[in-house]
Amino acid sequence: MNAFIARTLERPERALLFLIAAQLAFWSLAPLLSHSAPPLDVVDIQATGREWVVATFKHPNTPGLVLEAVRFLTGAAGWPAYVVSQLFIVATFACVYALGRDLLDPGRAFIGTALLTGVYFFSWPSPEFNHNVMQMPFWALACLALWKASTNGRLVWWVVLGVAAGLSLWAKYSSAILLLIAGVWMLYDPIARKKIFTPGPWITAIVCALAFAPQLIWLIDNDFQPFAYAARRATSVDFTDTLGFLPIQLAHHIPMFVLMLCAGLWGKRAAEPLQPPDKRALHFLLLMGLGPAIVLTLIGLVSASGLRTAWGAPMFNLSGLLVVALLTNRIDARRLRAVFMGAGVTILFTSTLYFAHMAYGYQLTGKPLRGNWPEARINAELQEQWRAATNNAPLRIVAGDIWSTGLIGMRDRPPPRVLVNADYEISPWVTPEDVARNGALVVWSGSEPAALAGFLGDRPRNQLDFLPEHARPDTQTVTMHYVVIPPSEITLPPETPSATTAPP
Repeated sequence: MNAFIARTLERPERALLFLIAAQLAFWSLAPLLSHSAPPLDVVDIQATGREWVVATFKHPNTPGLVLEAVRFLTGAAGWPAYVVSQLFIVATFACVYALGRDLLDPGRAFIGTALLTGVYFFSWPSPEFNHNVMQMPFWALACLALWKASTNGRLVWWVVLGVAAGLSLWAKYSSAILLLIAGVWMLYDPIARKKIFTPGPWITAIVCALAFAPQLIWLIDNDFQPFAYAARRATSVDFTDTLGFLPIQLAHHIPMFVLMLCAGLWGKRAAEPLQPPDKRALHFLLLMGLGPAIVLTLIGLVSASGLRTAWGAPMFNLSGLLVVALLTNRIDARRLRAVFMGAGVTILFTSTLYFAHMAYGYQLTGKPLRGNWPEARINAELQEQWRAATNNAPLRIVAGDIWSTGLIGMRDRPPPRVLVNADYEISPWVTPEDVARNGALVVWSGSEPAALAGFLGDRPRNQLDFLPEHARPDTQTVTMHYVVIPPSEITLPPETPSATTAPP
């Protein structure tokens, strides 16, 4: 075993492949084997992804487009999201390693990458493919391209930087924070500053602008709905969450610190310490690794708004490289082996713990999580209620809260369209005429959303109760409320004659 590890670590790229394979395998299997329903964000973005729109009232629709493309290729929905999410994670690993190899050396680049297995965002929430996960590789690629472009000035890296910047904005508009920090680096670093008036940075700006243009057009046409949504989300969080944002992000690194402790990176200096990184590389890691989180915190403090913990997901790709750069004098071959084995143990332990939590946790607590909901039975029962009430009419529209509606027909081909909160403004792919013609199955869980009151009127409400598989008798039931609106039951209001209409 020791000989195998030694041979593997002689070529850090080979060790990186083992790390990537372990991450991809264990973190894809853990949710696949333990979930009976996909995570909330997966259900959400699959519901909007099927509409092939550029953006929604919340975010760019890019994650939804990715999952819909995967659905088209595989014919499956739900479980492919787990694999897709890990592909984005391991792509991040590859970009971080490539950057570390330039800033440090291959051995230390591998250690800095492997330590990310101990960062919360690369483990526990990673099965939930969403905008935060999608940002990760684009942030890492942007950092890599920025370093190479600002160092050697080759045109190809300025183009790559523009593409990465544009795609990061397609993942989530908050990626603008990374671009701001990249601009600070260009002004701060003497070598990068000399390149500002060369063609490279301007080509980056043009490529980024061209990539982002469809999103900008959509935002203008739709009154910048995602920004209003972000403002509502920020004000719905307590201001104390802003004060605790950075401490919580530090706590998310505790498993990484434990891994470092077990590997001896907090121990004595190595007998033959490696050459420390040059100051320019260290300054780059400090600025790009810590700058986005600090700027986001300052924005929250100045605007007196709350910050959500998950917003930090793409901001700590460089955490491992940063601590390796600061602790270079403690790196040696023995500790490299220890980090390699420790990263494997971390992946195995955390993915197994996740599996146990999802598969058996509700049996201990009696309170099923969303991932424990019996999605297949919920879908089958509610579709049966629809068929019985409509004489087997095809189900084309589901209305209600995004979680409940997204579960219905998720695996159908084609799936029904989703009218989120029965709001035509935020679901422009459904019109009142569509509902009048095709009817709608209205579903929700928990208390009835206020937005549905006007849509449903005085129609009788119904409910079905479900228990997860293998649940205890005293387990809390999953209650789904529903109303069937048969086709042609809705009468549209008469159109108001326009001022230019000629009198009869």
